[in-house]
Amino acid sequence: MIRVDDEIELIPIHAGFAEAIAEHVDRDRERLARWMPWADGSRTADDARAYVATVEERRALDLGECYAIVVNEEFAGAVDVHDVNRQHAIAALGYWLGSIFYGRGIMTRAVRAAADRAFTRHRVHRLELYAAVENRPSRAVAERAGFTLEAILRSRLRAPDGFEDAALYVRFAP
Repeated sequence: MIRVDDEIELIPIHAGFAEAIAEHVDRDRERLARWMPWADGSRTADDARAYVATVEERRALDLGECYAIVVNEEFAGAVDVHDVNRQHAIAALGYWLGSIFYGRGIMTRAVRAAADRAFTRHRVHRLELYAAVENRPSRAVAERAGFTLEAILRSRLRAPDGFEDAALYVRFAP
């Protein structure tokens, strides 16, 4: 568990969060699916449990970790470190937040904390974050969390209607 501040905790995600994940995805499906294709196929708490099982496998292999963002003891979203490559000391970071938690700086604080953890826990030198070029809110989070725009990658991210360009943001170990 990572205590971010008086309001936010990052708790290793587990099956106990499945119902809350399903509720948020159901409520925000259209918005989430626009940027994250997995959301359209995630329909039930069982789907969320299946996702958590893959995260737990990745965690057991020490290839990444996923945290539930808990705000005042309520599930709000998730932030994860994935694609850990120790040979090159790099990893990637991703996130999503339920819309009822927007506008409070929650994601920016969670991303900063998860990034700091990635540098110490996984000993990466370079942490990458991809956001669709048109996903202005996600790009703003990256910038507020200390990531720097490095490149625009053509057709990098799968989208509902094909592929779209991605803004590659990077943050280096302190």
